[in-house]
Amino acid sequence: MQQNYVYSRMSQTEIGSQYENHSTDATQAKDKEPIVRNCENGCQNTEFEVPCNCTVSQSKCRNRQYSQAEPKPNRKKRKKKRYLKQLSSKVGIPNDSSSATENRKHKSLSEAGEALGRGSPFIYCRFIVKFPILAFLLSSTLHVFAIVATVSLVVTGDNVFPTDFKKLPLVLYDDNSRKRDLAWRSRDAFSMRITRPVYGIYYPTWVGGQVKDILEVILEVDDGSIFSKNNLYLIQQIENLLFNFKDYKSTYCQRDELYECVKPWSIIRLFDGTYKSVDSSFYDPNFDHPTDVLCNAKKFTETKEFVEYLFPKGYDPCQSGSASSMTRIFLIMGYPLLGSNSNSRINNFLINEVKPHVESIRDNIIGDRMDLYYTSQMIFDNDVTQQAFDDMLFAIGSFLFIFLVMWIQTKSFFITTFGIFSILTSFLLANLVYRYIFSYEYFGFFHIISMFIILGIGADDVFVFYDCWRLTDDVNYPSLAHRLTDCYYRAAKTTFVTSVTTMAAFLVSGMSPLLPVASFGLFTGILVGVNYICDLVYFPTAIVLYSQKIRPKTIKCYDWLSKKVDCLKGIKCKLHMCKKSENLRGKDSEKTTPSNSSVSFLCSPRQTAKEDSSRLFPKLPPISQIKNLDHLQFSDTFNTEKNFKPKQSTDKTNTTRKEFEERMLVVRFLRHGFYSFLSLRIVRLVLLVLFLGMSAFLIYSATNLEPDSKQVQIFRSSHNHGKASFHHYYSFQRNFEEEYTSVYLVWGMMEKDTSPCSRKSSDFCSGTMVWDQSFNSSSPEAQMAIYNLCRRLENASDSEIQRLKIRRNSLTNKPEVSCYLTAMERFLQEDVTDNRQGYPPDLDVNVPMDRGNMTKFMISNKNIYKHPNTLPAHFNRWLEIGLGYWITNRYTGTIHEDYFLYNHLIGEQYVRGETTIAQNTHLGLYYGTKMRYFGIQVNLTVSVFTLGLTEGKPVYQAWEQLMADAKEKMPASLGNGFQCTRNTWHWIRVQEVLSESAVMGI
Repeated sequence: MQQNYVYSRMSQTEIGSQYENHSTDATQAKDKEPIVRNCENGCQNTEFEVPCNCTVSQSKCRNRQYSQAEPKPNRKKRKKKRYLKQLSSKVGIPNDSSSATENRKHKSLSEAGEALGRGSPFIYCRFIVKFPILAFLLSSTLHVFAIVATVSLVVTGDNVFPTDFKKLPLVLYDDNSRKRDLAWRSRDAFSMRITRPVYGIYYPTWVGGQVKDILEVILEVDDGSIFSKNNLYLIQQIENLLFNFKDYKSTYCQRDELYECVKPWSIIRLFDGTYKSVDSSFYDPNFDHPTDVLCNAKKFTETKEFVEYLFPKGYDPCQSGSASSMTRIFLIMGYPLLGSNSNSRINNFLINEVKPHVESIRDNIIGDRMDLYYTSQMIFDNDVTQQAFDDMLFAIGSFLFIFLVMWIQTKSFFITTFGIFSILTSFLLANLVYRYIFSYEYFGFFHIISMFIILGIGADDVFVFYDCWRLTDDVNYPSLAHRLTDCYYRAAKTTFVTSVTTMAAFLVSGMSPLLPVASFGLFTGILVGVNYICDLVYFPTAIVLYSQKIRPKTIKCYDWLSKKVDCLKGIKCKLHMCKKSENLRGKDSEKTTPSNSSVSFLCSPRQTAKEDSSRLFPKLPPISQIKNLDHLQFSDTFNTEKNFKPKQSTDKTNTTRKEFEERMLVVRFLRHGFYSFLSLRIVRLVLLVLFLGMSAFLIYSATNLEPDSKQVQIFRSSHNHGKASFHHYYSFQRNFEEEYTSVYLVWGMMEKDTSPCSRKSSDFCSGTMVWDQSFNSSSPEAQMAIYNLCRRLENASDSEIQRLKIRRNSLTNKPEVSCYLTAMERFLQEDVTDNRQGYPPDLDVNVPMDRGNMTKFMISNKNIYKHPNTLPAHFNRWLEIGLGYWITNRYTGTIHEDYFLYNHLIGEQYVRGETTIAQNTHLGLYYGTKMRYFGIQVNLTVSVFTLGLTEGKPVYQAWEQLMADAKEKMPASLGNGFQCTRNTWHWIRVQEVLSESAVMGI
């Protein structure tokens, strides 16, 4: 095959320069002098398959030559030979047959030698072959630069790997739901803001007065009720072990206004007399009547809300036969601590002291009686970070496994080492590009996956390149540079296709507006591209250096050691067989039998598997008509490298090739069993139908993908945090978090400007506040428009309540709607009714509030207001006069129920020359202010923790439509209002984007 490979790609001039005139007499044939073919009478089919050295075109000669070839075999034989040709080419057997036609030989060999006919070798390949050591060192500089640059940046304190494993920033900065949410959160970020302090509300600034973290311990039993007498004793024991643990009571507990430690929140508070003042039944230290105590807790207002945090969903202690399988204990960590570094001290105490203590209680105290799960924000964040770094250690195992497999495949420690080295450094180089060229400042969970991805891709590229190099060892090239060029072209073309398709798949994710998805796609795409470039530049130098410098010395050393070992053991069989082999070859060098080859194989050094097979079973001659190839010699002009020697082919039989193929288990399976099975027509039809059906089903399923509506699950469901998080969000009647969504109908502000926010960092960005300069809610038209909207929501029909998911109050069964206009009107009407003698009989405090009525109102409250004439003549904000009187409880500063419901929904601003401090008040309360914003709050029955895209999107669209319809009936001063939620609508949009991205990727 090697000879034929060269012939099929040589030009007539090259052939003519190598072969002299060929004569047919026996003397000249004996002297091995080639004969020039005579083309005057046309091309003749001689014993040499060499193009004519005359004016007749090469293609014409070949065509005429082929016409005289032996007839084509029948269709069945041709199909079998094609199969054998394809099969043998995969196991290193030349795809030549003594019965094949000359045309088929030319075709196969022409394809095999495509790269050689391209002309001179690549410049880079010539440089590598000429200076292998220098080329290896120069190509290594890119990898050394990646290592040195990364280490230098780390030493100088630069955040080379901006890891963030504590959160998954699924944020859509450009989405309306996000910008509206951010605007409402920053509603008080304006100058000259009016505060409304009241008596009786204080902020716990003393040591341990605030809450820094809460340790949640969840207890669960498999059978029976967890509130049985024995189980309550065990719960009490667990609580005491936690509450009395080390320095908790002296340093880390939360303290009340009397500076006493707050006891843990648990079911034990209903039995130890904490609520004895509510009912005498709440003192049962021996747990004699647990059912009665729990049932009473559901009846009293003082305890009803408390037990909702401790009872699982669906549990009613007053219902006969109802049993609870779980409850929980809350251990509160106080803040600030006495001294400095409160955060780090609390964090260390929870992680290093409390966590091992809880696990000891679980393993040594509880045993099999209960299941215990625990979590807290600080412990969770620490475990997530630790788990992320532990997962990175799996990459080490992956590297070791791939290193071992690569070593077995390549049989070279040198090639394997520098192949793995190239993969590692390509990761560092890709990170430098990602971090400093594309300026990304986020490295999260998804990016860890890229480490395992590049291990597989990088190892595959190494295998492809090195296998191409070993396959070219069976072909006779003019020079080593030609061989490297052929290998380089084939391997680069193959790996280019796989690398580009892989890069494209990941870079498509880079278009996602979500930072974790986009950054992961971009980083992995860069990583695949950098690894491909490193393979093209670096790996060929390692191959040539190993083949030309290292491997020969290794073989020589191995041969020397083998001889020494054989001599020490006194083994003479091998030498005897070698001598026998030499005698056989000396007698008849042209007759090579399998037995002779086997002897020669045993007497030669161990090489690669392909080299062993080539020496054990020599290759067939390229042309069946050639009787003797000894007279064919290559010109020295082809050997441009002094160490490169073209290989000479020898004869072998079809029996030998078949014997070699049958030795390979995979070949036997593919040839006999697998191929025969797939060749059945019924099997092919069934497989085609199954493939089409499966493809249609998968495409249909992909178009209906929907993200999980539950919270992002970082740990497995079998992990402690996985179980604790699941029960925290979905198992209990109530949580400390805002479990129900509230919709806010907002006026006075615009959507936030998030253009300054970086889309390449996980840091929280609030954006820039934008105020509605046309906003004015004091005009009678504006008041009535808002008032009508409030009345519509408060008196919504059952169908509208169901469509909008409005929550009903458990006591009044009315929709939970907080609208300041209706509440203010009700308050003022009660005030006028209760003090009718102090107000004129014609005073009307109903909405809308105008100049005439509010002037009378101010005159009637001389102890608060100055005379209305002190206000500017253009003053028209009479709504704010009544609002201030209502929200401050007649400017007394005492607490009333409306203050907690509406104070956070109204924002007032000080206006110079118009705003005046109220008289006879020591709290600095004002009137004559300007309303900067207001909102209407509506509580819903949906939760952000469980709301999915299918259920949530219609609710979001219903509120959008309600707001659009309401604004159509409002004056222009209220035309920029919007509705928003805290995270809920944004989470719906995130799920929608994830679904769209998945479909687009597929």
